[in-house]
Amino acid sequence: MLCFMHEDIRFRTADWGQTVVDVLRDATIGVLGVTGGQFQLAAPAAWWGCGLPYCRENVLNVFSDGHTEHELRNPEAATLTDVAVIDGMWMCSRKEVWARHPFDARTFTDFHFYDVDYCTEIFRSGLRVCVTFDLLIEHHSRGNINAQWVVNALKYQRKRVNQLPFGVVKVPKDECRALELRALQEFTGLLIRQHFAASTVTKHLVKCLLLAPFNRDTLWLAKQLIQTRFVA
Repeated sequence: MLCFMHEDIRFRTADWGQTVVDVLRDATIGVLGVTGGQFQLAAPAAWWGCGLPYCRENVLNVFSDGHTEHELRNPEAATLTDVAVIDGMWMCSRKEVWARHPFDARTFTDFHFYDVDYCTEIFRSGLRVCVTFDLLIEHHSRGNINAQWVVNALKYQRKRVNQLPFGVVKVPKDECRALELRALQEFTGLLIRQHFAASTVTKHLVKCLLLAPFNRDTLWLAKQLIQTRFVA
């Protein structure tokens, strides 16, 4: 078994390795985590872009002031559930699975989206991506949505454009459209704040307009672009 983890986690569950071994004895499972999303959007988005109703997780977030928040989303009261992608803070695979579908280190040379891409490859191969609720992990950071995150999100989009969206649930058309629009708007706002090229911002603004013409949040983003780039 292979276990990939961030350096800022602690295990709250004793003998967690046995849990991993027991789960991954199932040859249909390709990768196991503790937090993930059941649906990966076509728009540039992290695993939680599917919205909280489609997130499945069991993690104890520890903040710098010492307070904790237990993120438990398990409406089915399951011990194990299928998702589309998981967060790379902790994920496990059998060695032979990883050997067939290794991380794409050529495309993702930095910290972000290697995990989402790995899960996408596992999912496309016909293996399951799963979240376990039988162990609890402390996580001591909330991640960093910075310029490099945006760069790798764009890389993921280019690589997987013909394979998105995908998931283990069927999201109603209107709801999916709303989720896509929200994710695109949030991503476009990041592009503006991180000072990406106006052509890149405009491309994503157009996608927003195609989803919902004259949406006021999209028009506000267009105004922000004009004010920050074209008005002296």
